[in-house]
Amino acid sequence: MNPPNPPTGPSVPPGPAGGHRDTALRADAVGVRDLVFFVLSAAAPLTVMAGFSALAFLLGGVAAPTGYLIAGAVFALFAVGFTAMSRHMRNSGAFYAYISRGLGPVAGAGAALIAYLAYALGQIGFGAVAGLFAADVLRVLTGFTVPWQMCAVALLLLIALLSYLKVDIGARVLALLLVAEIGVLLVLAVAVLAQGGHEGLTAQSFNPAHLMTPGVAGLFVITFVVYIGFEQTAIYSEEARDAPRTVPRATYLAVAILAVLYTFVSWIILMAAGPHRLTALLAQDPADLVFDLNTEYVGGAMTSVMRLLIVTSFLAGVLALQNAGCRYLFSLGRDGILPAAFARTNPRTRTPSTAGLVHTGLVVAAVTGFGLTSLDPYTQIVVWTNTPTLVGVLLLEIATSIAVIRYLGRLRSGESLWQRLVAPALSAVLLTAVAVLVVTKMSLLTGLTGAGGNALVLSPLMAGLIAGCARALWLRANRPDVYRRLSDPDPQSDAGPVAPA
Repeated sequence: MNPPNPPTGPSVPPGPAGGHRDTALRADAVGVRDLVFFVLSAAAPLTVMAGFSALAFLLGGVAAPTGYLIAGAVFALFAVGFTAMSRHMRNSGAFYAYISRGLGPVAGAGAALIAYLAYALGQIGFGAVAGLFAADVLRVLTGFTVPWQMCAVALLLLIALLSYLKVDIGARVLALLLVAEIGVLLVLAVAVLAQGGHEGLTAQSFNPAHLMTPGVAGLFVITFVVYIGFEQTAIYSEEARDAPRTVPRATYLAVAILAVLYTFVSWIILMAAGPHRLTALLAQDPADLVFDLNTEYVGGAMTSVMRLLIVTSFLAGVLALQNAGCRYLFSLGRDGILPAAFARTNPRTRTPSTAGLVHTGLVVAAVTGFGLTSLDPYTQIVVWTNTPTLVGVLLLEIATSIAVIRYLGRLRSGESLWQRLVAPALSAVLLTAVAVLVVTKMSLLTGLTGAGGNALVLSPLMAGLIAGCARALWLRANRPDVYRRLSDPDPQSDAGPVAPA
């Protein structure tokens, strides 16, 4: 296959502050390695394995490792069309830009606000839980009791500073945190393999027959949730070096690493517990399953390190979500859906400035508001905020798959039939099935039952969709020049932002 001519990044002509230079992101700032670190950090592998694998085992039993493997395969299929589209566009809006190009400005504008809200809600939940774990660590290490709300706000402000300074500084921080959290999981894996597990090592958990259980639907809800974040490679396309090659490589690499890591570590946890002992261990305190197994096989000192690294795991996820939220707001400002001020960048670091400040203010305000209630950060806040994140991203992936078929089908150049039609069509079908499954089994995550509970959790996404579509329709009637731009949201087509009315 001959690749299409790679698009160039947005031009940054010299000029005084306040000109187009203030609306261009820093080009050639990140490479494949940096993008992979952003994605893996957003997925927070230590948090996933230590914090949520027990729930996967509760729902799916010994089939849990297979559940992670299947989810990885579905997302790898989606990545075929997603990365093919990324070779034709460089836009920090990613989902929004692809949907606008393939399905039209109205659908794109609705998708844009869904995307921003999904990532912002994810950051709110992660920030709250990061504050909770940080408060616990401070209490254990120093004896001082600090409210989780104060810790959460302090961490969010620190993350905002890192995000604002320079995108590659954030990548270095994420790299260090990620290596540490994966390292502690690998130490457990080596210990379990060396000791032969509790009942010996076996691959029987991968037998497809184990999937024929009533809890498999709930298992898939959990295993698909934990991959959210791999699609963030495309939002850095304007800042990536050689984006037409960097973004696809980083996306495939991230999905592959997550699939191998989740599948392997969940199998290690199963071997450490023993298939026949698993039920008894889960009947105690499921949240302590991995910590108790780590103490059994590695020792209490390493378990203390693991508990500390969970805080940094959450921090890494918050930083990745901060970057994603800021870049979506930046893209919305540049394309006229939001005021043009959102498209301003820091003249020195070329990171979103106005968008970063507004996004940080909204997230901090939301976490503060939750902190004034009696809601529990771990069992309520993070669940109620991250469930719409999952649903929103799934809906965006389905719409993106359809947009890829329409856009690349019309283009008919540079991409194979597999990339422009077969893989996107299969991924749209499979992701639709997953989305239906998540919505019908949402009570497993939220604890809220009935249509009213589902509507409450998903109401931010509904509001974003309506507001985005309404804004696009208003632009079509009153600002046709801006509306036409929405159908071609590529920064290389125009160096400066559109100032909406």
